[in-house]
Amino acid sequence: MSIYDRDYIRESDSRPRGGGPSTWSVVIWLIALNVVVFVVNNVLFFDRDRDLFGLSIRALESFRLWTPLTYQFVHASPWHLLGNMLGLFFLGRMLLEMTGPRQVVRLYLLGGFAGGLLQLIYNGLVGPDASTVGASASVLAIVIAVATLIPHRSITILLFFIIPVTLTLKQVAFLIIAINAITFLFTFGATGDGVAVMAHFGGILMGWAFIRYGFHQAGRSPARSRTKARPGKKKNFGIRVIRDGEELAPDRNTSDSASVKGRPFVTGDVDSILDKINEHGFQSLTDLERRVLEQSSRKLSDRIDKNT
Repeated sequence: MSIYDRDYIRESDSRPRGGGPSTWSVVIWLIALNVVVFVVNNVLFFDRDRDLFGLSIRALESFRLWTPLTYQFVHASPWHLLGNMLGLFFLGRMLLEMTGPRQVVRLYLLGGFAGGLLQLIYNGLVGPDASTVGASASVLAIVIAVATLIPHRSITILLFFIIPVTLTLKQVAFLIIAINAITFLFTFGATGDGVAVMAHFGGILMGWAFIRYGFHQAGRSPARSRTKARPGKKKNFGIRVIRDGEELAPDRNTSDSASVKGRPFVTGDVDSILDKINEHGFQSLTDLERRVLEQSSRKLSDRIDKNT
């Protein structure tokens, strides 16, 4: 069991209970918006090439400047819509728990913009200038962001909607990249309708950069967070061993580990991090604190597995 599976690591859901839209999370609102746009677009504005809301160089030259935004909510078919919304539902909720609703919407839009920009550059250099639609870049940005935050978290997916396969999120990310790379090789230079692979890569890059460079930490400076000491807490950084109520300094020179083996230990760093999560939420953690928490989680899981 990972530390992220434990109840106390998750933020409490303070939304009112019920079935109305007022109780919906931002992820459900995004899904609902995609579904409504799909229905309205096919009923009122249907166009086989989807020029009105689809993104292309031709659309921008015709001053349809809304298309970098609207293409993120327009889908070519019900299956296209279903695939994207399933990814958004499962991975979007995980990101929501860790970063909050504003960051989910922010990354959804930024992933779409990054994917659209990269696809436009590719179309201008290689062609053809086909209309691009779909939330794939936005959803992949969210998927990769979650995989970057908690790469060792395991999830079970249904291969071909039948065969259950358990993978870590890191493996899922590499699988997505590999599939898109293979698709790109086989579709390079194609002139017909196909997958907007470069838009996918744009979303993937944005999802990784969003976490890697701390854009998910809204209103916080990673540099300040690392140096800011909480009142009543010691400023020294490192593992502290608690034994029989007394704090002992670890002996780095001793080679006798038998006396420590099997004894309970508490790391002051993890204790402080858990206090910070309890007070400010998971999204308040810095990259360094997330790495410490992930390492401690793996060590704890290994110890539990050995003792069971």
